[in-house]
Amino acid sequence: MLVSLKTFCALIHHDMRVFKAAFFDRLINAAIWISLSVFVFQYIFSKMGMSGNYGAFMACGIIMSNGIFDIMGNVARFVSDLEGDKTIGYELTLPLPHWLVMFRIAISNALQAMSVGIFILPLAKIFLWNQLLFTNTSWAKFALIFIIAHLLYGYFSLCIASYMKNLWGIENIWTRVIFPLWWLGGFQFSWKTLFGISAQFAYISLLNPLTMCFEGMRGAVLGQEEYLPFWGCFFALVVWTVIVGYIGTKRMMKRLDCVI
Repeated sequence: MLVSLKTFCALIHHDMRVFKAAFFDRLINAAIWISLSVFVFQYIFSKMGMSGNYGAFMACGIIMSNGIFDIMGNVARFVSDLEGDKTIGYELTLPLPHWLVMFRIAISNALQAMSVGIFILPLAKIFLWNQLLFTNTSWAKFALIFIIAHLLYGYFSLCIASYMKNLWGIENIWTRVIFPLWWLGGFQFSWKTLFGISAQFAYISLLNPLTMCFEGMRGAVLGQEEYLPFWGCFFALVVWTVIVGYIGTKRMMKRLDCVI
């Protein structure tokens, strides 16, 4: 057991060392995204008659969006490895249960996305300043929703990779999975707004894990009044993480049995 734990930690450490070379590029990308979004939604849309503190609203959405977008690069590299060098084959020969190798992939992807995503809120504060106040913020809830959402993204990356037959399939994943979940999950609108337009569609959207991510993060940072109950969002994400993790692990283990 101790050997497996040491091996697991060594693999995580190796992944993060490799990621270190790309960290600043990903951080710059996140900074560009948040600065442009704040500029457009807070300072331009307000001139078009849109009332409210939309910049802070969007900042919370970007914190949750960055993670799921970030993992897609890792998915592409993983699938490319499965088609080429198959270095994952070596890892499966190490003194680790195969399910723990899968867990390592999910954890590594989650940690990489988190290491960039954690800077988005401070950057948003700099760009928005007095337009983003933390008087209603619960930092404990922020930490909980941030961690569980990124753990879900980590397992989601494994699940996506298990369904991709080759690297060309990533275009289909973006168009058929990521964008529908993202656009309909409430990146640019709250669940309450959607409910006011269509109650039926709003209830269906509760099955979208990104709805729980966006609503939970906004409730934690901006206050609970306008958003779905935080604990409902959090426990829904726990359930989604278990489901996606189970499916992704089982499918990837089955696929690797065929590849190796």
